[in-house]
Amino acid sequence: MSHDLKPSLLADVNDTSTDTLVATVVRFMRIIHFRKQVIISTLTVSAILGTAYYLTATRMFQSTAKLLVIQQKQDQLSTVGDSDSSDNTMATHCELLTSPVVLLQAIKHLAPEHRIDFHGTHPRDWAKVLSSQLVVRSTRKTNIIEVSYRSKHPLAAAAIVRQIVDAYLAFVAKTHQGTAGDVLRVLVAQAGDVESKLLLKQQELQQFSTAVGHLTTGNDEQIAEPEIQKAMKLHESLLVAQERSLELRATLQAVDEAIARGDDVNQYVLGIEETVGRQILLNSLGLSPDDMRLVTDQQDKLLAEESELKRLSAFFGPNHPQIAECQEKIASYQQFLEAQRHRLGAGVDSLTANQLGPLVRKLLAQGVQQAAEKERQLAASFEQARAEATKHSGALLHLRTLESEVARLEAQYDVMFEQIASVDQRQSQAPIQVTVIKEPFPEQKPVSPQLRMIGLLCLVCGFVFGGLIAYLQDILDDRFTSPEEISAQLGVSILAMVRKLEPLPGVGLETVHTFSLPHAVETEAFRTLRTSISLGENVCERILISSSEPGDGKTTISANLSVALAQAGKRTLVIDADLRRPGFSTLLKLKGQQGVADILTSPLPPSETAPPLVHHTEVPGLDVIPVGFRRPNPSELLGSNAFVELLAWADSCYDRVIVDCPPVLAVSDAQIVGQLVDGAILVVRPEKNHRRSVIRAVDCFRTAGCRVLGIVANGLSNASSGYGYGYGYGYEYGYGYDEEELADYEPSESTPLAISRGRSTNRAARVGHPTPQSQTGIKPRRAA
Repeated sequence: MSHDLKPSLLADVNDTSTDTLVATVVRFMRIIHFRKQVIISTLTVSAILGTAYYLTATRMFQSTAKLLVIQQKQDQLSTVGDSDSSDNTMATHCELLTSPVVLLQAIKHLAPEHRIDFHGTHPRDWAKVLSSQLVVRSTRKTNIIEVSYRSKHPLAAAAIVRQIVDAYLAFVAKTHQGTAGDVLRVLVAQAGDVESKLLLKQQELQQFSTAVGHLTTGNDEQIAEPEIQKAMKLHESLLVAQERSLELRATLQAVDEAIARGDDVNQYVLGIEETVGRQILLNSLGLSPDDMRLVTDQQDKLLAEESELKRLSAFFGPNHPQIAECQEKIASYQQFLEAQRHRLGAGVDSLTANQLGPLVRKLLAQGVQQAAEKERQLAASFEQARAEATKHSGALLHLRTLESEVARLEAQYDVMFEQIASVDQRQSQAPIQVTVIKEPFPEQKPVSPQLRMIGLLCLVCGFVFGGLIAYLQDILDDRFTSPEEISAQLGVSILAMVRKLEPLPGVGLETVHTFSLPHAVETEAFRTLRTSISLGENVCERILISSSEPGDGKTTISANLSVALAQAGKRTLVIDADLRRPGFSTLLKLKGQQGVADILTSPLPPSETAPPLVHHTEVPGLDVIPVGFRRPNPSELLGSNAFVELLAWADSCYDRVIVDCPPVLAVSDAQIVGQLVDGAILVVRPEKNHRRSVIRAVDCFRTAGCRVLGIVANGLSNASSGYGYGYGYGYEYGYGYDEEELADYEPSESTPLAISRGRSTNRAARVGHPTPQSQTGIKPRRAA
């Protein structure tokens, strides 16, 4: 399962990164669009500067030569000091072409009329001036070097390149010949010294070898000298004799102990055969060597017949003639061997215990005496041979040293001889061959300044600096410049754009434009807001209206939106939840009357305390619950269960519930209420609010789990950049009715308004709560 998720997660990450990049590019292009005057100004300045440079710049002419550098393939000794790598060789010769030695030599042979670039410069700085305009580069994966020079005159450029190439070729030839001659002289002198030493060592080796009588056995280092081999063989024989003597003494001691105890000594007969010799034992038992050879021959034949029987059994049955013949031969051999064993056993048994013991001891004593004598003789011979080998080893060591010295001198002499031959060959043939494959010629068309490059550079610089200045201005301004920018940065849509409304005379709803001027152009924005809410993807019956900062006009938007909803036939209730600075209650002159704070602090449920405190307005279907008397704990009241029940009661009795809350960044009341409504509308003044404040306000709602329905851009003036589209349309496309005709128009029962009201009434009746229309006889209670 994890393998299936990985590609999808990577795809999501890639999509997110792409979307972010696209959004950033779009925002930057929008900044460029709204500050295009800055871009035009920077482009103009860049064009002026570029034109001035092109008209005043000195014309430069270039001449180019190409060299083919070929490295000779020689052995390792002949290329001592040279690089085997072609890249290193090309880099070395490129550096050589720009070296002061070559440049000074070229200036020395340069004609006075071609020194136009050195006018006004001290002669010691001519090499620097020449190097600043000289370009030497090697073509990739080739052995071609390109030498270019720029001058104020085309003839001077060609002459300077030609002199540089000539100076380089002369330097390479001179350096090669001088180095080869010096190396050859040194090698010849060293070879003479080595040859003299070699002759002396060879004579010394021959004389010493004759004196010590050294035998030459070839170059095999594993072959030892005869004296040393003799000593080693005697030492091995001495060790074997000592081991044999110890075995015989141990066996003799065991036989003596057995005779003393009266034990049987038959078990030592086999040991006697292995130590004192088979012949002595057989003679003592009355057996001849021919008898033993016959026994051995019969045993070999028995083994051969058994193998043949095993082989034939794999192919024939047990009654086959060949099988029967083999079995008969095997039986005859076994009978013979059994008879011989009986004979040997009879010979041994014929001896009594008193006769066998002394016989065995006698034979063992003779063996011990013979082994001791042999050991003594071997020890004496070994000592003599060791003394001679020790004496001979010193002379042999000195002989080996002389041979090594002669071999070293011979090898050294051979190497020097090869070096001399190689250097001699290098004198006749250079390791590097340079050929001029393109001669420098004067070019009449200047290479600098180039009008195309200057134009492209001016264009790029103008756009870059203009974009940078526009971006910095946008950062320092920190204001939204267009509705698209607000939507892109906040991730929400623009529900409506409200122009700056002029204050209206009067009190209460008379100051609300959708009530006093329902057909004016200014009120179209609120009808647009109403339509955006009604046609949204999700049904929104509880709507919170707030702003990021005080003074953004959230109360104005709440009042006009609630009137617009009521005019559309939606039973609307406005709850003034700004318990700190109530704007809606102040607008309707309801301050000082019981309201939301009193409902939330009452011990009775809101379904009982709220209906008497509802205030009906001049707009049919629009009711208001004022803020009530001030309480010290507004956040706790709005987060209580009583406020949840108040919203539930309002939702059951009205089609739309508008909650006017304090600014979200000022206090936490709006975040608390946002968890209880269907969505929030954020009022923004683009010319007043900072981007960071608005972004943080939207993040506060999202953190609290409240869905932001959209943004209402409020207080826009005709000079607001990026917002003119919302008003040009309104002024151009007006109503076709007169004010008097509209005043006489009343909706009938068949109009959508009546139908909408009927639905609201039926819905409230179904829930079982009395509607505010049925409570016309109940007046709001005022505070004492």
